[in-house]
Amino acid sequence: MTKQLARVGWALVMLLAFTLLQTSAANAASRIIPIECGKDIDAVINTDPVGTGTLFRLTGDCHDERQNPQPFTASATIQPKDGDGIICSIPATLNPLPLSNSPGFFAYDPETHCTINGASGVTQVIKPQGLFYMNGIMVTGGTFTGAAATGVGIAEGQMDNDSVVRGSVVRDTQGAGISNAHGFHHQIELTNTTTNPNALGFIGSGIKGINEFNIQYSYVHDNQGNGIWCDVYCTDQTSAQFSSFHAKFNLVVNNGRAGIRWERIGDFGGASQANSGEAIIENNELYGNGKDTTRGAIDIRDAQDALVQNNYFRSNWGGIAIRASDSGRSDRPDLDNIDIVNNILNREQLKGCELPDNIVFCLGNIP
Repeated sequence: MTKQLARVGWALVMLLAFTLLQTSAANAASRIIPIECGKDIDAVINTDPVGTGTLFRLTGDCHDERQNPQPFTASATIQPKDGDGIICSIPATLNPLPLSNSPGFFAYDPETHCTINGASGVTQVIKPQGLFYMNGIMVTGGTFTGAAATGVGIAEGQMDNDSVVRGSVVRDTQGAGISNAHGFHHQIELTNTTTNPNALGFIGSGIKGINEFNIQYSYVHDNQGNGIWCDVYCTDQTSAQFSSFHAKFNLVVNNGRAGIRWERIGDFGGASQANSGEAIIENNELYGNGKDTTRGAIDIRDAQDALVQNNYFRSNWGGIAIRASDSGRSDRPDLDNIDIVNNILNREQLKGCELPDNIVFCLGNIP
């Protein structure tokens, strides 16, 4: 057994910690500015002074004169500043999706009443700076140019680790739904991302990070690439609230590649990557993933230091529930220190358990 198991006690206090965290993030704003239907949203938010901590409150259910739904159009990237937030005047309806293997727990499918759409040519729709809070917003658009971090709904590379995105939807992006993820993602929906196939294998995903982040109680489905992806060392992050990449209680369905992918993380070539992160992937349900490219529903590739426990699988393409594999490439970490325990496979395959226990340890998985 590995150091990931020692982290489980910490994970059990996360729900209380998260409640306190989202309250703190939401209350960071010192004033509220309403943005009414038809306003130039990027102009209002981007010209707000630094250091004010503003909560921007969008008018919900905007319509034109014929009562057709109208989004707020971002003609340029929206850049909320440190301490800012964006909410809808009408809270999202959170539709619960029961989790078969976790009685009393749910993923959620939010129905939002405010939409921000990136105009054609806007490569990143929202790019938060510092501490950020968002609740009840749908984000669409993001033009992929072939460059990294383009075609993105929310680009989180400069977002603080204690930020919270809650009760929101990111969809219909050409690249990733959320890129360079940081912070907490709670009760969100990610769908129909990577509509440009050139982004596949590059940034194509519902959510992708190269730093540790958290996603929980969320519905990640029908994305062309991976659903949830941490890559390129998934670097350790400093936060009072989490100490690993943590994906839990998510419903992950019908993604073209892996449902959850943990890739290229750890030491390699004799070089110590002391800042590489660790993963806890637990209590997720994964159905119908890998329909376009053979992957495990949970796919661990050239990576180390992950605990995969209490997940539930059904009807994934190729019949692969969990795959832990090593490409043998010298420029990537060797597979090592992976624990796969107490998962319900429903007759799907578990690949990697044939390796020595110090590389892949398997226990209590129900065929």
